[in-house]
Amino acid sequence: MASARLKPREQGDLGELSAMEWLVSEGARIYTPVFHSPDVDLIAELEDRLVRIQVKTSTVRNGRGRWEVTISTRGGNQSWNGLVKYLDPSRCDYLFVLVADGRRWFVPTAALECRSSLTLGGPKYSEYEVEPGRPIVARVASRIDAPPGERRSGRAGLGCKPSASALSGFESLLPHQPELAAGPSARTRVSANHQITIPLGPFRGAGLGVGQAIRVTAAGDGHLVLSRIELRDRPNERRRPR
Repeated sequence: MASARLKPREQGDLGELSAMEWLVSEGARIYTPVFHSPDVDLIAELEDRLVRIQVKTSTVRNGRGRWEVTISTRGGNQSWNGLVKYLDPSRCDYLFVLVADGRRWFVPTAALECRSSLTLGGPKYSEYEVEPGRPIVARVASRIDAPPGERRSGRAGLGCKPSASALSGFESLLPHQPELAAGPSARTRVSANHQITIPLGPFRGAGLGVGQAIRVTAAGDGHLVLSRIELRDRPNERRRPR
């Protein structure tokens, strides 16, 4: 028997908590708007600059297994009054998205090619996928086909706290890093010159850095293994004096 679905506000709280957990793991300082802000859910200090972040969640999958994310807001909190508020890239800098299975994206709003909804989980926007977090599991129905999990359009005010049910999946909060059964993954393509761009999530998850030497090993049909070449692995290269 399927359990009850999360309320939109509870699902939105989980999205914000997931965003804060990931941002803190990246070394950011987190700030929240004091009063209702229709465009900004979080403010983060990243690399000595402040960025405005809007948070969205989704539990909706299409027929191809991709995640459908609604980024526009229809009407007010209670009912749709016929007005649609589209995401305005000039009013926030990043879109953070958490989906039902825990996959997460941190997309610059300048890179968005849509105003009301976007599809994630395919090659488009794959370079903005980050490390996965905790899935949206608390009281979610067994079938992942609920109505769009849209971030709440209002904020309760100064005394607002996430509900107990929303916090049930986050027993240990910041700066806890979730345990991953497998590393982050994303889709990419092989160019005509046999080149592959490593998406941001797997790149960071593997602890790689720009300019590092990589060894590529064939590991069977359709499988490659990339491993970092340490200085000690390169016998012909002399160590530079300090």
